[in-house]
Amino acid sequence: RASAADRVVPSGGANGGSSSLWPHPRSVREYASHRKKVHTVAWNCSGTKLASGSVDTSVRVWTIDEGGRASDVELKGHSDSVDQLRWDPKNEHLLGTASGDKTVRIWDARTSKCVHAIETRGENINIRWSPDGQHLAVGDKEDNISIIETRKCKALRTMKFPHEVNEMAWDPSGRLFFLTTGAGNVDVFSFVDLLKPPPAPPKPGDGSAAPAPAATLTGHTANCYCLEFSPSGERFAVGGADALVSLWDVKELACVATFARLEWPVRTLSFSHDSSYIAAGTARP
Repeated sequence: RASAADRVVPSGGANGGSSSLWPHPRSVREYASHRKKVHTVAWNCSGTKLASGSVDTSVRVWTIDEGGRASDVELKGHSDSVDQLRWDPKNEHLLGTASGDKTVRIWDARTSKCVHAIETRGENINIRWSPDGQHLAVGDKEDNISIIETRKCKALRTMKFPHEVNEMAWDPSGRLFFLTTGAGNVDVFSFVDLLKPPPAPPKPGDGSAAPAPAATLTGHTANCYCLEFSPSGERFAVGGADALVSLWDVKELACVATFARLEWPVRTLSFSHDSSYIAAGTARP
């Protein structure tokens, strides 16, 4: 996700030379406010606001009109890099952020205030909402995954994995939890099983051991970094350090296509709104 840019650059596919985001002659607009690298950007579920997070510890929420004019508000509270942010899939006003300051914050974009700050075990780098907005999953640099209930803003369980774990996501039903790993696999868990108490309580300060996955999907020869489900709910895509993007059938958990035209590790993925296209972002060493 890391980029050398300190600017937010939303862009759309060209159609007759015009952007699909707004009707103006240029297909790209740049909005500069962050002082250092921008690590993460995301639109809310209604498409009315764009959020960005930076190494400069700030979060900004942008409102962009159809003419491309933008106004932004800075959300202050984190004391370290904001590595990933995501909007609540059911509430267009709630934003979740994961930071290296060992906190997860939930913000209300209407007031620009942090409504909840949840302390975690390590320096956070990944965050994901469940499809119903009832839970957050947060991953840190020490390969801990915490499941947080958003109603009480309480960590239900923190699991320590014996191997590298990266991005995670629920399937559209919310019943399965997918986790990309450093072994080139995607582990699939029953979410109900993840919430069950561990057989033995962990030592103070330690996370409980993660349960065994219900299935392990193998499709890459190196680290799997990112994972995204299509809006249709029929497919999901995985990007890895082997410069491949694999496309999977959700029901069958089978790989249906592999895209190998990239030259560098795939760090981020996004489907188009109609699930017809996949965008992949790479990181050159």
